[in-house]
Amino acid sequence: MLEDYADKVVLKTIARAVQDFRLLEQAAVRLRAEPTDGNAAAAAEAWRTARAQWKKTATFMFGPAAHYNFDKQLDTFPLDRPLVDHLLGEMTAGRVAVDERYLREELLSTQRGLPAAEYLLFRDGKPRRAKDMTPAELEYLVAATRAMTLESMDFEASWAGSSRMPADKAALLKAAGMRTRSSYADEFKHPGAPGSRYLSHSVALQEIFQESVAVTEDLGDAIAGELDSANPRGGRTWYSRNGRADLLNILKSVENAYLGGAEGDRGHSVSELLASRDEVLDRRIRIALADTAFRITEAAGPYGGNGEERELLIRRAESACHKLTARLSVAALLVAMDPSTRPFAPYGVPLPESHPMK
Repeated sequence: MLEDYADKVVLKTIARAVQDFRLLEQAAVRLRAEPTDGNAAAAAEAWRTARAQWKKTATFMFGPAAHYNFDKQLDTFPLDRPLVDHLLGEMTAGRVAVDERYLREELLSTQRGLPAAEYLLFRDGKPRRAKDMTPAELEYLVAATRAMTLESMDFEASWAGSSRMPADKAALLKAAGMRTRSSYADEFKHPGAPGSRYLSHSVALQEIFQESVAVTEDLGDAIAGELDSANPRGGRTWYSRNGRADLLNILKSVENAYLGGAEGDRGHSVSELLASRDEVLDRRIRIALADTAFRITEAAGPYGGNGEERELLIRRAESACHKLTARLSVAALLVAMDPSTRPFAPYGVPLPESHPMK
């Protein structure tokens, strides 16, 4: 199960994020070369796609993401707009030249990443007009998107291992001066083995559940701010107003982590492991995942209105998310208590081939 989690949940999600960041970079390059409204809209849509996939990494912000601050590099909020505007002015005056290396090595994370690209591409929830974009802004956008491509590739390398990266990605990382990474996936898949930071299957499983619980707790707290139509700055996407999509994609990250990957390409999962101990709780978690998604969509829909009606729908969405958090918390205890996950299991208690952990 841990192998499928690393391969089908983590690595496939990150690889898709890298792909989407590369497409965003290509859209930015096209926009710089030919600043038309069509290219601006295409770049804005590419930003939404890349952000959606990045949000699906929310449940594995442990390990390399925590060690090397990948989420901070790619999605620090809020954007330091005054410093960005100052740098754009310096670029326009010809006093500073900005490329992806400058952004990665010289600037704070609050001046780059997805929030910087959002600021350059959107206003009031819509793509900016091309005629309103300055040459400096277009140059900054290309630099920011190239930096995101490299940083997401570095994230992938930290799980896969630099030696296992495809040749084209390895070449880009080497040219950018990125560090060689060992494979965190190897450690995660083989708890108790020499060199692994995980002493047992129990520790790895607790990591999965604890991360999902933490994500759903934060999600529940974020719902009201993201869906408050009267206050666009109550959420985290001030310029694109992407709050509803963010909530649903973060929830999708929890779903994929629980069910063993994206729909249509799932492997063995913690859901299977839990079902072997408590089938009813497993079913209730699946129901809670679906209900939370429905309630968020309902609260964000145009029929939600304002005032008391919208407030009620938001409270229902929060309640559904809190139920999901509670059920995942109980599941974490049941899974950690499975005899096969005791700390000594990896050191001499083999698992039967039929066990869900296999």
